[in-house]
Amino acid sequence: MNSFSTVRAAALIAGLAVVFAVVFAPTAQAAVAGMPPALAREQEHHQRRMDDLFRRLDRNGDGRLDRQEAGGNRYLQRHFDRLDRDGKGYLVPADLR
Repeated sequence: MNSFSTVRAAALIAGLAVVFAVVFAPTAQAAVAGMPPALAREQEHHQRRMDDLFRRLDRNGDGRLDRQEAGGNRYLQRHFDRLDRDGKGYLVPADLR
C-alpha cells in the first residue's frame, strides 16, 4: 500500500468514527447504563420536560424553587417535602431527577 492509500484509509476510518460517535452515541450511552435505547430516549424526553417546568416555575430566576414557586404545580406542591431530600426548604433541578 502506498502512502496516499494509507492516508485515504486513515481519513476514511476517522470519518466513520465521527459519524459513528454522532449517530450511535446515545445508544452507546444507554447500553452502558444497561438501559434499552427506547427507554433512554423516553427518560431523556421526560428530563427535558422537567427542566422546562422548572424554568417556567422559577419566577425569580435564582435556580431554586421555594414553596411558593412550587405551588404553581400541584404535584410539586403535594410532594415538596419528599422531593426536598436535604430539607433545605427549596428545590433545585437535581431534586426532580
